[in-house]
Amino acid sequence: MTDDEMPEGEEVRLFAVPINDGFAREAAETLRGYRELAEKAIKEGEPSNPASPFAAEVNWLEAAPNPVGSARISFHRMLLDIAGMSWDTALDHVRALEHDIVRKPPPVWSPLVMARAVLESCLFFEYLFEPSISGALRLARCAGLWRKDAGHFANFASVLDSEREEAAVELEAYVTTTLDECNVVARHSASGRITGYMVDGEVADLDYNITMRARNSLPSWLPMPYGLLSGAAHGRPWLTHRGLDLGKETGGVAGEAATVMAALMVVMASLEMGLKAWQDYFGLDLADDLVELEQYRKLMSLRLMGFAHATE
Repeated sequence: MTDDEMPEGEEVRLFAVPINDGFAREAAETLRGYRELAEKAIKEGEPSNPASPFAAEVNWLEAAPNPVGSARISFHRMLLDIAGMSWDTALDHVRALEHDIVRKPPPVWSPLVMARAVLESCLFFEYLFEPSISGALRLARCAGLWRKDAGHFANFASVLDSEREEAAVELEAYVTTTLDECNVVARHSASGRITGYMVDGEVADLDYNITMRARNSLPSWLPMPYGLLSGAAHGRPWLTHRGLDLGKETGGVAGEAATVMAALMVVMASLEMGLKAWQDYFGLDLADDLVELEQYRKLMSLRLMGFAHATE
């Protein structure tokens, strides 16, 4: 991605002060509270709304003649499982961030790296559960991601041992067989390389552009943050020098309250994005939960500002 490491511009730096103990404790507690509200929301209600995209897809799959229909039902179940795993992965990184905020010495750029991990897991989740697309396109997207993952596993196995390489070859064969059974058609470049998949006329690439996905899918209240997060993850000087500037008085590198706040906002936006996709795909009513999360988020900034600028 050509713009993966470019600065995106910054908000007014109201938290441009070093991290103090009180702010760190309150920020970690604030994040924990938001995570618990999001966990509660996603567990509420059963995905059985007959008017939901999920129910429509189940009906579509069950109406398909066998053996393709039964193969696609199994493939769709796998899609649900891996999307759910992405949500669990996002929450795992949120918990890690809660602990990172209060560590000694205070973190400098690690909160942004953890926030990026949360964002990417939630984008994966939202990509598969996007409610406005057809069931055929959803299967095509999952096929592309699965094939891409099989390739990553093969690359990983090549640096380990022959047993892992054999497992990678078996996985590639299993992916090919399963997709053939589902009548998921591979699309190729002129050189013969697989570029994506087609299901009943719906086409998806092997993967998605994370930067574009973040720009188009995150809530409008959050400026597009991916360049900021990438600058921290890749250790780019345009971003990392800020820690040196702030630490000049102590002769070291200082963590900044603004960095923690940016991480919190990215995490909250990512979880909100995931919850809305979950709600709309399964036809749930999470309106009260989403309002509670919004109110929590708006109060959070004002409350934490006082702790960040406290003199004791």
